[in-house]
Amino acid sequence: MAFRPGDVIGDRYEVEEMLGQGGQGAVYRGTDTVLGSQVAIKCLHPQIASEPGFKTRFLREARTMGALSGTSAVQVFDIGKIEGGGMYIVMELVDGQNFEQYLRSIEEAGSHIPLAKLWEIIDPLVATLEVAHARGIIHRDLKPGNIMVMRSQGRGPARLLDFGLAKDLKADPLTLDGMVTGSPSYIAPEAWMGKQDVIDHRVDVYALGTILFRALAGVHPFDARKALFDLVFAVTRGPRPSLHERRPDLSPAIDGWVARALAVDPNARHQNVRALWTDFQLRLTGRPA
Repeated sequence: MAFRPGDVIGDRYEVEEMLGQGGQGAVYRGTDTVLGSQVAIKCLHPQIASEPGFKTRFLREARTMGALSGTSAVQVFDIGKIEGGGMYIVMELVDGQNFEQYLRSIEEAGSHIPLAKLWEIIDPLVATLEVAHARGIIHRDLKPGNIMVMRSQGRGPARLLDFGLAKDLKADPLTLDGMVTGSPSYIAPEAWMGKQDVIDHRVDVYALGTILFRALAGVHPFDARKALFDLVFAVTRGPRPSLHERRPDLSPAIDGWVARALAVDPNARHQNVRALWTDFQLRLTGRPA
């Protein structure tokens, strides 16, 4: 079911234009006709919404974002059903550039992101993940494409997007053993094993470490262009890469951080995102930001 400009969803939200679509649904820019504000409307196709697993995951995504109100996660305003069997979530309309695009624009100009700017973008996301993890919520798909660098900083410089793969440790599992979820370059070693009972917040710790490596090095720590088998072997059994080799201008101490942030054994990793972030700052500058 596709909506056209002028269509009204939920008797309240008027569609202006489609922002993107995929196999499960579409996202539209719209207007809340009651408040007059601009919103994003994420719609789930009726045939997808009729499948219990997808419906449960969609509802969980909305509730997860609702539980993180007041953080840098995208705000959710409403959820409802569409005539014909679809479902929708009404969210904050974010105006900006995703972090991957942002980094590439800097790199194409022959430079690297300044550390002060990296602090500004990442620090509120670390605080958001701390809240999520304290509430038993694991994002599971952290990557630069799911971080939005905002044009207007009225509610902060960045937003954390897409909780569609989030895992709620207090709820029944939606992912079966043997299934691997996430984006290959950012999937933790233990997640490649497909054992859902060992997945906890430390997969987000690993992914955040990978994001920070990519932000400073300009490349992923493990080459995602390789065949999948080679990528998985490198992530789960290969040596940890050197960030200092890529960036000799950075302190050699940063490689100690890489070894711990990207450790194969989650018990050898930083045990929470704050510890990873503080260690990162200390090794680069000698003090937390």
